[in-house]
Amino acid sequence: MDRYLSNIYKTLLAGMIIITGGCGKGFVDLSPQHVIDVGNYYKTEADIRAVLTGAYGNLREIYNAYWIYTELPSDNTQVFSENEGSYGEFDWLTYRSTGGVSGPWNQSYRTIAATNIILERIENVTIAAALKDQYIGEAKFLRALMYFNMVRFYGDAPLVLKELKTEEEAYTYKRSPANEVYLQIEKDLKDAQILLPPKFTGINVGRATSGAAKALLGKVYLQQKKWPEAEAILEQVIPAYTFEPNLAKLFGLGNDNNSEAIFSVQYISGGMGLGNSFAYSFAPQKSGTSIVALGATSNNTGTQDLYDAFEATDLRKTAYLGVFKDGTNPKIYYWAKKFVYSVPILNEGETDWPVLRYADVLLMYAEALNQNDKTGDALTYVSKTRVRANLPALSGLSKADTQWAIEKERRLELCFEGHRWHDLIRWGKEVSTMQAFKTKYLSIDPRLSNMSITADRKLYPVPYREINLNPLLLPQNQGY
Repeated sequence: MDRYLSNIYKTLLAGMIIITGGCGKGFVDLSPQHVIDVGNYYKTEADIRAVLTGAYGNLREIYNAYWIYTELPSDNTQVFSENEGSYGEFDWLTYRSTGGVSGPWNQSYRTIAATNIILERIENVTIAAALKDQYIGEAKFLRALMYFNMVRFYGDAPLVLKELKTEEEAYTYKRSPANEVYLQIEKDLKDAQILLPPKFTGINVGRATSGAAKALLGKVYLQQKKWPEAEAILEQVIPAYTFEPNLAKLFGLGNDNNSEAIFSVQYISGGMGLGNSFAYSFAPQKSGTSIVALGATSNNTGTQDLYDAFEATDLRKTAYLGVFKDGTNPKIYYWAKKFVYSVPILNEGETDWPVLRYADVLLMYAEALNQNDKTGDALTYVSKTRVRANLPALSGLSKADTQWAIEKERRLELCFEGHRWHDLIRWGKEVSTMQAFKTKYLSIDPRLSNMSITADRKLYPVPYREINLNPLLLPQNQGY
């Protein structure tokens, strides 16, 4: 397949430099010096490109599990499988510092370590000016993306902006306040949008572009409720992309990197370990091999509440959600058609993960406009996804009603894509929404009695292992 990341993930050198360090000590995975003499490395353009390859490659693992931290805690999805013990803490908001919260921490800092190497070493490498700018822009985009995940998941976080060369150096870092982390994210993305080209072609499709940097910066502003800044930058993104009118061509095999894709994590099948496990995780466990040839686990199943939120005439109800009934069993499973197809081998899924896409930008822009008291304009943009879905355009709504319409539209249009939980947090509705969900469905799903819904659940605990290695990471997040 003629895609950049399909090729770069196969680069073994980057794997030796970065990925082998996965079991290293501390919160940053250092380059394993027993594998390559780093003193003689990072000397050529190929060396820098290999590290960048590894940084992109890390995204596959990160976003293969991204739904655990961004969808399961919300009212969109839940676990219905024998493995609920592994994922139940996220479904029921009972996260533990000794539980599954360490994955994003370790994976993010592994990627950040790679980008810091690039940014520090590239100045001493002979590379054509335009390509050097591109590599710097890509590294800053990836670093910003990782820190955005970190600050949303954990709040205050160690802000590492240089290559760490010793284990002892890693243990000198405290957690920087979230607002300082956000400022660095903004700085990196402002730089990246200038350094990156507007698009790539051929084997380079899949790299971060200036449009991706702008769209991510808009999301960063939006999450901080910096409405004017969000409106200004998102307005620049909209003309650069085309709305995909046909829902059938938006997701699924052969539809990746379409006109609406701004930045996606690229996966490919073929036995090289470059695929994803979305189909295995999302399809109904009781469906056998009827939906996915290898079977399924129901680790991320749509809720009845999500399904009922779609209007009867909404084309997305059948385009985005599959419905499976287990014979005479009253339980109905709603599964994500966006990411599920009949994959014959585990971890061989080829559908990409859309980190940023055009519909998301349109709805973010609508939210910023509405918060900036431009409600009429906001309704124009929120209506675009509705009209594509065979629903009428909206007009004449109050600011409050428009905000509610945007919230509902984001839930429906972006379901399963990893936006819902942090949308609820931005709106200050994560507690009330999940309390209402628990009350409504407890009688038919007794497992919801396990759900712990408090304001401190908006952040995950800092992993116990990291605090044990570096006590400077204390204090722990409130509630843990």
